[in-house]
Amino acid sequence: MCAIIGALGVTLPREQVEHARDSMTHRGPDDAGLYYDAKEGVALGHRRLSIIDLTQAGHQPFVSNDGRFIIVYNGEVYNYVELKEELKGMYEFKTETDTEVLLAAYMAWGEKCLNRLNGMFAFAIWDKKEKKLFCARDRMGVKPFFYTVQRNAFYFSSEIKGLHALGFGKAPNERMIFDYLYYGLYDHTNETFFSDIQKLPAGSYLLWENGAITISSYWDLKNHGSLKGGDTQDAESLKGRFKELLADAIRIRFRSDVPVGINLSSGLDSNTLLYFSKKILNQDLPSFSFCYEDERYNECRSIEAHLNQAQRARWHTTSISPETILTEAARMNLVQGEPYGGIPTLAHDHLFRMAREKGVTVLLEGQGGDEILGGYSYYRHEYEKDRGGEPTQKRVAPSLYGQDASSLRRANILNDDFVKKHEKNAIFFEAPLDSHVQNAQYRDIAHTKLPRVLRFHDHMSMAYGTELRLPLLDYRLVEFCFSLPIQYKINELSQKVLIREAMGEYLPDIVGATEKKTFSSVQGDWFRKYHKEMILEILNSPSFKRRPYWNHEVLGRQVEDFWKGNQDNSFFIWQCVNLELWFRAFID
Repeated sequence: MCAIIGALGVTLPREQVEHARDSMTHRGPDDAGLYYDAKEGVALGHRRLSIIDLTQAGHQPFVSNDGRFIIVYNGEVYNYVELKEELKGMYEFKTETDTEVLLAAYMAWGEKCLNRLNGMFAFAIWDKKEKKLFCARDRMGVKPFFYTVQRNAFYFSSEIKGLHALGFGKAPNERMIFDYLYYGLYDHTNETFFSDIQKLPAGSYLLWENGAITISSYWDLKNHGSLKGGDTQDAESLKGRFKELLADAIRIRFRSDVPVGINLSSGLDSNTLLYFSKKILNQDLPSFSFCYEDERYNECRSIEAHLNQAQRARWHTTSISPETILTEAARMNLVQGEPYGGIPTLAHDHLFRMAREKGVTVLLEGQGGDEILGGYSYYRHEYEKDRGGEPTQKRVAPSLYGQDASSLRRANILNDDFVKKHEKNAIFFEAPLDSHVQNAQYRDIAHTKLPRVLRFHDHMSMAYGTELRLPLLDYRLVEFCFSLPIQYKINELSQKVLIREAMGEYLPDIVGATEKKTFSSVQGDWFRKYHKEMILEILNSPSFKRRPYWNHEVLGRQVEDFWKGNQDNSFFIWQCVNLELWFRAFID
C-alpha cells in the first residue's frame, strides 16, 4: 500500500509536489518517486510501502516498456498472478510486481481491465501520447481517492492532507456539516467536509482530458440483486459455494512478501477468517485483539476461550486508557482529516499500532460481514416488511433507518437558521431493489456504514504503514451473499443464517453465541467519569460558541441531562466535541 498524488494541467514547483507527497510518508515509508514534466504540466508522485517484490523493481511512478504510460498506484491486485499469466503474450514483464501487471492490463484492455481486477486499488495512469489521465477506484471503495479541480487543472491525492499541502481545500463544507449534525451521516456522498475536495466514487473511473473530467461507473452492487438459480439451489450447494469463495478470497490475500496477521474479536466473522487461515496456511497467524479493562465491555475472555494453545502463544492484546481518549481524539482528527467514529475508532488505532510494533505489516480483518450477510439488528424490521408483503419505495429518507437519526435533530439542539438553510435539501437514499432487506444492505454498503468504516480503517492502518486486507469484501463474495434468497440471511430465529450454518460444525460455540457487543455505552460511561471537565471546557470555549450551528440554550440543557444520566446516548456529545476538534485542526 502506498500514497499517490498528482497535479495535471498546471506546472507546480517540483519541491511543492514533493512536499505534498511526503506529507503522506506514513503511507509509504520505504521509497519515494516523482514523475515531473514541466512542459506538459504533469506531476505524479508516489510513496511506497513494500509488500510484493521488495526490490527497487517496484519503484513508482512505474513506466511502461515503450515509455508511453506512467502509473502511480495504491493498493493490491490480488489476482495479479493469474492476470500476468493471461497477459504474457501481450507484454514483456520485467518485474514481479502487481503494479506492472496492472499497467499491462490497462494497455491490453483499456478501461475494461477494471472488470478483471480483484483487489483494492486507487491508481492514475498518464498517457503521454494521447495526453490524458485515467484514474480508477476499486469496487467497494477500500482505497481512497480524493481530488479537486481548480481553473481546469486537476489534482488528486490518497489523503486530503496531500491536497492541503498543495494549498487547496481549507474551506468547510456546510452541507456536509449539516448532514453530520442533523442526520448523523458522514462519508455518505462523494463530497467531503471541505467544500472543494471530492472523492472518486467506489466502482468508478475518471478520465481527465483537455482540462475536463468525466466520471463513469463500471460496477454497482444493485445490478447483482438476484442469485442465478435463485430458490432452486439447495442449502448445501449454497453453503459449499460460500466456503469456496471465502477460502479463495483469503488465499489470494495471503500473497505477500511480508508478515501477515489478523485482527480478532469474539465475533463469528473474524473467527471464520482465523479458521480458514489455519486451514490454508497450516500455521497459526499472529492475532491482535482490543481489551477493555471494564468486564462489562471486555471481549478478551471470550476470545481466549476459543483459542488453542498454539493460537494463544501468538495472540496479542492491547487496551486504551479512558483518561486519555480526548487527547487521542484530537490526534486522530489529524490522521482522519474529517470527523470520524468515537471510541471504537480509537480502539482500532491501538490494534494497528501494536501489529506494526510486532513486525506485522499486513492484517486481515472481517469488515463487511454484517452488511453482506444481514447481521445488523435493524435488518429484522426490514425482514418483517418483506414477509408482510409491504411494497418497497424507490428512495428512502435516513429517518426511516433509525440507526443514522441524530439526537441533535430530535432535541432541537441545532440553530434554527442553520436548519432552515439546509433542511430543504433533504437526503434520500436510492432503494433500487424489490426487497426491503436488500435495500437496507445496499444503503449500508454503498452510502453509510461501510464507506465511513473503510475510510476510518484505511487512514488508521496506513498511519502506521500497515496494510489492511478484507476477505469478506472480495467482490465475488459480496455479489454472491447480497444476491442470496432472504432465508439465508434472516429467519425467525437468527440472522447471518448462511455463515452460521456453514461454520456450525467448525465453530459451534461461536456460532451458538447470539449477543453482539457494542461500545456506545462505554463511551458514555467514560465521558461522564473521566472527561466532564474537558468536554465542558470545549463546549464553553469562545470558538465553539461562535460556530453558527448550535442552539446553545437547548444544548446546555441536553448536556446537563446527559451528566445526570437521564439519557444514555453519548453520540450527540461526540458530534459536538469531534466537530470542534476538527475545526481547530483544519479550519481555524
